[in-house]
Order: sequence, then C-alpha cells, then structure tokens
Amino acid sequence: MGKKAGYGAICSAPLRYMRPTDIILTAPYYQQQQQQQSIVAAGRSPRIEGLVAIRKEIKPLNGRLQVCIVFHHEHFPNKEIYCHERFCRVEEEGPTEHLFGYIPPVVEQEEEQEEQGLDTRMEVPTDIVRNGVVRMYDVELLRSMGYEVDDDNDPAPENVPDVVDHDGDTLMNDQQTWGWSGTCHRKVLIGNDENKSKPRLMERTEMESKSMTILSLFLYFFPLDYLHEVLLDEVNKNLTKEKARRIDLGEFLRFLGLWFYMTTVPAGTRGDFWSEEDISIFSGVPVRFNTFMSEQRFETILNCLQYTNRPAPSYQDKFHGVRQLIDAWNVNMINKFRSSWVSCMDKTTSPWTSKYVCPGWMFVPGQHNNMGNEYHAVCCGVSKIMCQIELVEGKDAPTERVSPTADSGTGKTVSLLLRMLTPMKGRGMVVILNSAYCVLQGLIQLRKIGIFASALIQKRRFWPKHVPGDMMDQHMSTKQVGDVDSLKGQLDDVPYDLFCMKDTAEHTIKLISTYGSLVSSPDAPERIRLVDGEQKRFKYTEPFEDYFLYQDAVHYHSHLRLSNMSLEETWVTDRWEDRVFAFILAITEVNIYLGLRYFVWQCNNKVPMTFFNFKRKLAMALIHNDHMWKEEEEEEEEDDEEEEDITPLHQKKRSRATTRH
Repeated sequence: MGKKAGYGAICSAPLRYMRPTDIILTAPYYQQQQQQQSIVAAGRSPRIEGLVAIRKEIKPLNGRLQVCIVFHHEHFPNKEIYCHERFCRVEEEGPTEHLFGYIPPVVEQEEEQEEQGLDTRMEVPTDIVRNGVVRMYDVELLRSMGYEVDDDNDPAPENVPDVVDHDGDTLMNDQQTWGWSGTCHRKVLIGNDENKSKPRLMERTEMESKSMTILSLFLYFFPLDYLHEVLLDEVNKNLTKEKARRIDLGEFLRFLGLWFYMTTVPAGTRGDFWSEEDISIFSGVPVRFNTFMSEQRFETILNCLQYTNRPAPSYQDKFHGVRQLIDAWNVNMINKFRSSWVSCMDKTTSPWTSKYVCPGWMFVPGQHNNMGNEYHAVCCGVSKIMCQIELVEGKDAPTERVSPTADSGTGKTVSLLLRMLTPMKGRGMVVILNSAYCVLQGLIQLRKIGIFASALIQKRRFWPKHVPGDMMDQHMSTKQVGDVDSLKGQLDDVPYDLFCMKDTAEHTIKLISTYGSLVSSPDAPERIRLVDGEQKRFKYTEPFEDYFLYQDAVHYHSHLRLSNMSLEETWVTDRWEDRVFAFILAITEVNIYLGLRYFVWQCNNKVPMTFFNFKRKLAMALIHNDHMWKEEEEEEEEDDEEEEDITPLHQKKRSRATTRH
C-alpha cells in the first residue's frame, strides 16, 4: 500500500505542476533547476524535493475546483505552494493521527454497527444535490472525503500520456492523413445485404416468439437453472434452520409477484399490505395480500434469501455474495438472446445512499440516481434489451482475485471491452460506445475479433491517445455546418477513421470508428440548423446517424427501470445483496416489457401497453402463476384422499373461481 499524505509528511512533486505560478516562476530555485541541462534533456520536468505537507484544500486549478495538497518549502520562505493531490508523491509519512481523512477507530460501537449493517461515520452530505444540480465544489469535497466519483471528467487510464504530445507530432508519428479512403471496412467484409440482422430469441422460433406471454418471458430471461439449483436450494436450507416450511418454484414466483405489485402502489409501507384495518381511500393501500401469503411467511422468505452456494474465498471479497447471481444472469442472456446488428455500451446505476454497507459505492453526478453502484451495461440497439452487465468494484475489488479475462498488458478499459463484448465476436456486429470507452487500442482489439465499433471523442483533461483533437477542431473551423471529413490511420495493421462533422458553428462532433462511410443513407432524416439567421439543411452520414440513433439504448432502459416506483426503491432493505437481487429483477422486468413490445406486440400489430400497466400485469402473472395452481391442486387432491369432501361440485368450481379472482 502506498504512503499516505498528512500533516508533516515529506513529499515531492514535478516542479511544472506547482502553483501559484507567479511565486514558482520568480523564485531563484526555479531558475536553478531549469539550468540543469541533464534533466531538461531527458524530457522530464525536474522534481522539487523536501515539500512539507500542511493541509489538504480545494483550490481553483485549470479552470475548476480541485483537491490540492498545500506545502511549505525551505526555498520558498513564508510562502504556501500547492499542487493537485495526484502529482504528490509521499516520501515519508507524518503521524498517523494527522493523516488527511484519518478516522479514529471506534472500538466500543463497531460490533453493534456491524450487526445493524449501518455505518454513520462519514455519510454523504444531504444537500450534495441542489435542485437537480451538483456543484463542482461538492464533487471535489466528496473526493476529499474518500468517496469514489465518476463525473465523466477523468480520462481512461490508457489515455493518460506519459508526456503531453503536441498535435503535430501525434499526426506525424501515427501516419494519419486527411481524407476518407472511400470504403466501409464492415461492408467490405460482410456485404451490404446481410449487414443488419434483427434481434431474436435463441431457443424460440419466430412463431414461438410471437406467442410468448409475460410469465414465459420472465422464466426465459431470468436464469431458471440458477433459480432451481442455487437460489431455491439455499433458501430452503435457511428455512429448514428456521424450522419453517420449504418453498417451491410456484410460491417463490408469488413472493416476487408481491414485490412487483408493491411497485404499482405509490403509497403506504410494506406492512400496510397485510393490515387488518378496512381499506380506506384516505390512507394505507387499496389491496391486501393476506389471501396470497401471510406477512410472517413473506418476511421469513425475505430473511432467508441467499444468492450463492460457492464457498467463500480465503481472502476478503465483499462481492462474493452476488458474483454467482450476476454471472448466472449474464450466461443466461448469452444463451437465450442474440442482439441485433448494433449494440450500445454505456453505464447505469443502482441507487444506494450509504457508502459503508455498499461495496463499490460511487457518486455519479451525470446519472438519474447519482449514489450507489455503477454498472457497465450492453443493450441491443434495436430492441433496447439489456444483455450484459458488470458491476464496477472500484477500490473494494479484492487484489487477490484474478479475473477469468485478466488484463494482459492491454489496459483496464481494453480488458473491460473484451470481457463485455467477446460474446458478440465473429459476427460483424457494431457497438456504439460512450466517450468513457474511447480508447483506440480497445477498438482495434475488438476489430481483431470481428466486432466493429464507434466511440464518441471527448477531451477529458487530455485528448485520447492518437487523437489530435485540437488540430481536428482547427481543420474544421473553416468548414460549413454539415460538412464532414475523416482523418484515417492504421494501428497494428488495422485501419480506422477519426470522423468529424461540423454540427454547429461552434461545435465539431468527432468519432473514432472502425467502420462507416461519409455517405448519407437515402432514408436518413434531414437535419436543420440555424446559421446566421438562415436554415441550413443536411443529413447525417452513416457513423453519425448510427451514433445518434443508438447511443441512448442503455439510458432508455435505465429510464424505464427507475421510472415511477422502481423495484429498487420499493424494496427497502439494509442488506446490500438484496439490493443487487432487486437490480437484477428490475432489469429483467424491463427486458420482458421490451421483449413483448418487439417480439409480440409489434409483430402482431398490437398497440403496446404502458409500462405502468405492464408492471401490474407482470405482478398478477407471477402471483397467479401456473406452478402455483398445480401445487394447490395437488394439495387439494391429497386432502380429498384423507377426508371425503361432500361439497357439491358446482360450489367447488364457484369457490375456486372466486379464489383465483
């Protein structure tokens, strides 16, 4: 573990990153260091040694507020100098109690906090989000408190340069030239007629897909083998320990159905659904669950949930309890669903406000729910069905655990892209990537396994490697709105294009792409921009049209999942594993809705129902599932054998019909 900064720590830092600039540049010490030709010739900035840290402070740096370390130094008497905390190297730590962010151990209450699953030592400030806006100061404050933050300003690790390159040198070194080559590399490989496949259900014919029901789609998209062999088995073990009746598939589906039904009632608490008071239009909830399941049985099942049967590793792994669940869901989607010719990869979040009981907790200002777990996700571009997820573990990731697809020297982002997208290899598919994944080496590696990709180029402190962004902006500055161009190049013998388009008079959109052309599709809609008071009409070319059509697939899926009363918000719990299970159920719920819309309603020319009405239908399908009725009928037959029933047949049928409704 690296040394930590604190009051009295002895540090060093690159001299060129020290501030304030007026104090640094006018000091004799700076002039002496610049005269050392051996250091300058090496291409490195000289380091200033012997810095004494005095405090951590948020200061304006490069146009925004950032967390800095403030120092004293013998060559700058009576002056305070500082640099960004990431450039500070701690050579010798100060006293432990003076470390920045140090929290004294609480021995007396620690066991009680662990039992309650709560930790209030340093919670998120309640006013961190004001009127839907997060201030930069608050973001830096959270960073200084030790929280992980993903605000879309940090570059991918592969894009951080060792030495800042100039655009001219980059262009020359990468042998990039202006002008499109005239060919789309994807169309050359697979042709024009078969390059846009549709999404499909792998284990169903087209006719069977059109006749899928809500319940059959739930059992199709949720890993049924995992449900039988792991989840139900572990729940029954825990029920046996509690001396409670075992649970079967039908009852568990009803248990889930009750949860889904709660998401359609935006008032009351969980206990209100089993209240003995009369239903009132002024308070409580308008339905009772007593006829379906007792409250005691519901709470017993809830307390007995366990999501893995794998033995715990010898090292600490905070994510062990949910790894098997996430893996099973991913494998099931690989086996059951094939995405269309285009997919989208982006990030989504699952809400959770308490950092200390949530492994991998992160603050994500750009998301609808900006506190909780962050997931990388892949969605089909046409149907919007989510087919792959990966939980961002962050600082809580166990260092002892080796990933099945470990980083083989290619970098974290490249390794992530290969893990998430390898199931699509060899099919000539297209993946639209968020700017967080804009790493040229990653797109090249995907192209080598038969996947084409396009990624939005944005400057995150630095331009991505091999992207002369400032030069591209300068090149397009004299172009008209709607004009396009390409800076083509090769990396590892794989051709790529840096497409750029003048979208407005002030803004140029840039994409890295291993496919596409500068030709507009005949069916592409016409775009209109107002330039100097006059309308400018143009069409997006292929890579830009694809990007704007499919880049929001993950966001659309997340919008449905978190709209109205989401399952994650309804399932109030202090147990983090339950929240992950609720997240898996919620994305499965949205997948069922999108599957019905694409495979059933659209193919049968039916008007799709609203998502809220669908949620109620899903809940009722699970509560009154076929497995439950078969089990109840078997129980009735057993009772008939033990005791002769003299009830008239017509009354039996009427009673059963009344019960079902």
